[in-house]
Amino acid sequence: MPSRESQSDRLRVDVAGPTALGDAVAAARRFGLDQGLGERDRARLNIIVEELVTNLCEHGLCDLDHRIGLELNCRDSLIEVALEDNGPPFDPRNVDDEREIPSRGGGAGLRLVNSWSSIAGYNSANGRNRLELELRLSGS
Repeated sequence: MPSRESQSDRLRVDVAGPTALGDAVAAARRFGLDQGLGERDRARLNIIVEELVTNLCEHGLCDLDHRIGLELNCRDSLIEVALEDNGPPFDPRNVDDEREIPSRGGGAGLRLVNSWSSIAGYNSANGRNRLELELRLSGS
């Protein structure tokens, strides 16, 4: 069961194990509805969270030993998305074509995330990674 902390415009949820992906996407869906986001903005937020957590799961970070923290914050006309994990460092700003796996669609998810949001920051310290994104809202 994910742990959850929320305020009216902010949500933090920690997920782990085989339900991590579903729990993270469900939290993003609830957050979008609670914020009154339009259908398009909710869909983009859900897909961004799904792609990012899927990438972590594909690299072995969806077991009970690895907690993934998801933070969502609605501010002005954007959603701030932050993901924390204790996996190996991975800065998505430095992805090269050699890491993509075209036969599986590898790399397509990150390209989609980058087309819908901007990376506000990435940090890896003390065994923790933190990726921060900003998703501009379209109002629809």
